Amino acid sequence: MVAVRLLVELICVLGVAGYSILICLQVFFRFFLNSSLTWSEEIVQFMLLWTVMLGSAVATDRGVHITLNPLDNHVGDRGRRILARVALTGTMVFCGYLAWYGLQLVLRTMRMTSPAADIPMWAVYSAMPVGAVLICFFALIHFIDGTDLRLDPMEDRT
Repeated sequence: MVAVRLLVELICVLGVAGYSILICLQVFFRFFLNSSLTWSEEIVQFMLLWTVMLGSAVATDRGVHITLNPLDNHVGDRGRRILARVALTGTMVFCGYLAWYGLQLVLRTMRMTSPAADIPMWAVYSAMPVGAVLICFFALIHFIDGTDLRLDPMEDRT
């Protein structure tokens, strides 16, 4: 499990570094060389998609997603645990739905390629089911072991 966490975080770090470098290169080429990298914007978009989906899984694992908890101050510790489990269940259901329809999208785009970079679109769109499965996986871990079931709603998670 630690290996999965580290791998996902490493891919996110490499993705952010990669698209940051590509954006800087694109700016340099446009403004200093009066040329452009025709494929760079497309690659940046694809890297951003993967980074967002995998970053959402990391945020789920760390329990740092934005939450709306107006009831937390009105229920006790047991109530907060129940509400957290309800939220995790909703997350798993939604991500299961997202993974299923993301897989359908991947299957529909098996023969397509991106116009500028000629990347298979199934590789791009597979970010959705992969990210959704990882989010569901981390939510399930928190549901089972209760590590994300905070007792203090104002706890600083940073």
